[in-house]
Amino acid sequence: MISTGIKRLDDLLGGGIKNGIITDIFGASSTGKTQLVLQIAVNCLSQGGTILYQDTTGNFRPERLLDMLKPKKLDTALLDKITVGRITNAQEQFSAISKIGQSNFSLVIIDNITDLFSFEYSKEDQILEKNKQFTKYMKQLATVSFEKKIPIVVVNMIRKINDIEQENLDSVMSLFTHVKIKLSKKSTNYMGEVFPHSGENQFYYKIEKNGLMSST
Repeated sequence: MISTGIKRLDDLLGGGIKNGIITDIFGASSTGKTQLVLQIAVNCLSQGGTILYQDTTGNFRPERLLDMLKPKKLDTALLDKITVGRITNAQEQFSAISKIGQSNFSLVIIDNITDLFSFEYSKEDQILEKNKQFTKYMKQLATVSFEKKIPIVVVNMIRKINDIEQENLDSVMSLFTHVKIKLSKKSTNYMGEVFPHSGENQFYYKIEKNGLMSST
């Protein structure tokens, strides 16, 4: 199990990021989604793990990882244990699943999971095909995660539909992701929610140079 670095969130998750399932981190822009996955990556590295980071947006920044490694006094050479794959189209994203299945990575991160599908199937008459292809992709990804017992953490965006905020491709995401972490910002306060959860599911956090920190 891998700690998120936020105690309250770890408690809500039953200890942290679990093996063999897909954990979905989603929210609006600038709510700390990528920061959180980088933080999870650092905690995985500190445990001696190896990571596959699939970057579909071109926004991966190793310097952010360095900012997080230094306060923990971890060797910067640990970055060598991260394999970064730049994914530029949906077919490459499909093909990358086989790399997960043939590897022994301790953690897989995909940031952002729906972006390329939304871009390539952006027309109104492509909605059904987009959902069909993305469902196929998520089914294969969930199968690999389960069979290899690999924790997969994905990042997703929120879109506004008729003035209502909704996770992108939510109907498909909900079928194949076992845990959802929604990050949001109201005024200057940051709040997260964990789904599904039978009790109080909220946690509060702040964004600092060293990552996401607990906040009251």
